[in-house]
Amino acid sequence: MDVATLENALDEKSKNFWWILSLFLLTSSPGILNSMHITSYVFLADNPVVWCHVPELTNSNWTSEQIRNISSLDTTKEENCYMYDWNYTLFSAIGYEESLNFISGQKNRPDKIKCTSYDYNETISSVVSEWDLVCDATPLKSLVQVAVAVGKFVGAFCFGMVADKFGRKKVFLFCCILYMIAGPIAAIASTYALLLLMRVLIGIAGSGVYEAGYTILSEMTVKKYRTNLGCLYNISYSIGLIFLPIFAYYSSDWRRLQLLLSAPSAFLLIHCWCLPESPRWLMTQGRNKEAWKLIKGPYSEQRPITDANIQSDTDNVQEAKHPWYKKIFFVLQKLFKLFSTKELRRRIIICYFCWLVASMSYFTIALNAHNFTANKYIYVALNGVAEAPGYILPLIILGFIGRKLTGVLLFLIAGISLLIILVIPSGIPIMIVALIGRLCMSAVFAVIILHTSELFPTSNRNTAIGTSLTMAQVGTIIAPFVVDIGGAQAWWIPSTFCGVMSIIAGLLILLLPETRNKPMLDTIQEVDQSNRYKNVSFKNCFSFS
Repeated sequence: MDVATLENALDEKSKNFWWILSLFLLTSSPGILNSMHITSYVFLADNPVVWCHVPELTNSNWTSEQIRNISSLDTTKEENCYMYDWNYTLFSAIGYEESLNFISGQKNRPDKIKCTSYDYNETISSVVSEWDLVCDATPLKSLVQVAVAVGKFVGAFCFGMVADKFGRKKVFLFCCILYMIAGPIAAIASTYALLLLMRVLIGIAGSGVYEAGYTILSEMTVKKYRTNLGCLYNISYSIGLIFLPIFAYYSSDWRRLQLLLSAPSAFLLIHCWCLPESPRWLMTQGRNKEAWKLIKGPYSEQRPITDANIQSDTDNVQEAKHPWYKKIFFVLQKLFKLFSTKELRRRIIICYFCWLVASMSYFTIALNAHNFTANKYIYVALNGVAEAPGYILPLIILGFIGRKLTGVLLFLIAGISLLIILVIPSGIPIMIVALIGRLCMSAVFAVIILHTSELFPTSNRNTAIGTSLTMAQVGTIIAPFVVDIGGAQAWWIPSTFCGVMSIIAGLLILLLPETRNKPMLDTIQEVDQSNRYKNVSFKNCFSFS
């Protein structure tokens, strides 16, 4: 079976709407789990009201409010990492009212001392209160989210090669099983280290399921459906964001929430049973008979595909066999070629920066509910609602104004939205403006992956896209630190930082060429010799044709 024959067979098979729909649902639905797990940080690591533990007063049955009024430097702050160095043994003996009278008679306050342990409000239970991830340990809180991002980074780096070697379905099934194991174990983790390990595995599973599922979908659909299905593939992510706050609202304990989020992974058994292997991958392995049986077997007899269209099983695609160290050398060689000319260096550096900023801003907006002082349940749900149009929007506008101008506008609108948060009232207005930024960031992913794929020659295209996706994971890793550490200094720092970076990214895209309606180039030499791509600078940055 050759590629043309396969395309004809798939085109005939694609006339069956239910087959296309079932394939789409099987490959994309795990994205619901992916989005719930990666965004669950908003609820799993929720910031409780915290104050210093004062054993003398606690043992004297003082209320939490009384202890805070006496010991805390600022009772209006949710996090108090210091307390006054009063004689709390004396206070416990004389009682709360006498202690207040004593304090009011003092002109000067005593020195402040750092908390050695903490107390929390009892309305919620989170990983923060369980392992004291506050004050100086705040970066450890961020690691709960970073662990998932690191897992996605590892998965993105490894599973592409593994899927090419062992098959897309095997990777998909392995990651489904990993989901079913790691999620529940995270819910019963007895140590912080075990929780981090399970979060890493959840990230690995999410990345593998996403990549393998997307590859199966793209390789089993014909060109006329591939673009639209590819853009709609991430709709499941927005569905997960809508369901997440519902689970969280009815679960005030983080372990129960983690278990609720993991329970739907049992449905992945259906995927393990029903999802087919990619016939294109089977062809590359010389398994043409299996590829044809996969396509023809379940097909309706009313629209048969004749065996006459199929070539002999002697058709074989030779697979180059190399030792592992030579494969690593080839990968590094392709990476270095992206920096081999001035024009390629310009393009890849701008692409890396744009991918990093897009991912960092996307997840910063998603995780920043607490710093916006918004209702986090409504905020996350509205993020999901704003997500869906973000995947559909590029389908509408790319055909009219091209990749370059679309990317510029989306980055600039997102950046301006995040900056004007500084001057608008808190509450609902901030939430709405932040969601506009979120919508634009969702849309920009579809644009920059298309633009990146068209900016580089065929010989280096996969390397450019793969390393750009890796830079996106770096942005994902940075995001929780921006939210937790920056937000601890001032609520507006995360959104302002991402706004400035988004505007810079939008302006840098002006330095890239427009690729709409232009033939793809195949070699590095063609990139350098092409007249339409010469002298890319601020002089012609406003050329969109």
